[in-house]
Amino acid sequence: MADQNYRLLTLSDLDAMSQVLAQSFAEDPLVSFILPNAKTRVQTIAKFFRAMGRLNIRNQQAFGISDPLEGVAVWVSPNKPDTSASPKDLLTFIPLLFSAYPFGARKARAVFRQIEAHHKKYASEPHFYLDNLGVLASARGKGLSSKLIRPFLEMADSQKVSAYTDTVTKSNVPLYEHFGFQCVEASLIAGTGITVYALLRPIQ
Repeated sequence: MADQNYRLLTLSDLDAMSQVLAQSFAEDPLVSFILPNAKTRVQTIAKFFRAMGRLNIRNQQAFGISDPLEGVAVWVSPNKPDTSASPKDLLTFIPLLFSAYPFGARKARAVFRQIEAHHKKYASEPHFYLDNLGVLASARGKGLSSKLIRPFLEMADSQKVSAYTDTVTKSNVPLYEHFGFQCVEASLIAGTGITVYALLRPIQ
C-alpha cells in the first residue's frame, strides 16, 4: 500500500491533534463564520477539536503523520461503528459551552443541515468518509496530505466501496479532485456567503 507511514493516534496525541486542526482550520469559511473574532478563533476552535478528537481517537478514526505531529486526518470507515461517548468524553465538551462557539454554531445551522443532506444524498451506501484533514502551514508542500489520503482510498478500492468528503473552501476542491473525487454538488447557503461542496469518489 502506497504512502503508508501515517499512524493511528492515541489519547496522548490529543492536544497536538487539536492544535494541528485548529491552526489548519483558522481561516476556514465556516469556522470564520462561527467565530468571527480572529484573535480568539484558534484557541476556541481547539476546544472543539479537542472534544471531538477524543471521540475520534477512541473510535480509531484519527490518524496522524510526523513527529511532532504535522498532519491529521479523521477517516470514518464503513466497517467500524461508532462507540458511545463515556462520561469523561462528555466532560471535554464543557469548556466549549463557555465559549463563543455555541452561539456561532446556531447561526450556522443551515450550513450543517446542508452538509448532512449532501452526505445522505451522495453517500448512502457503505463508504469511507474523510471528515477532517489538516496540515500545518509550515509542513505544506511535503506530500503529507497524500500520505493521509491515498492509503484510505486504496482500502476503499480493495473493499469496492466509494469515498466521500465535503468542504466549504473552494480552493480545496482541486486537491480532492486530484485524488479522484468529483464535485457532485455545490450549494450556496443563503445569508452566510458559504458554499458547501460535496465530493464523491465513485467505486473504482
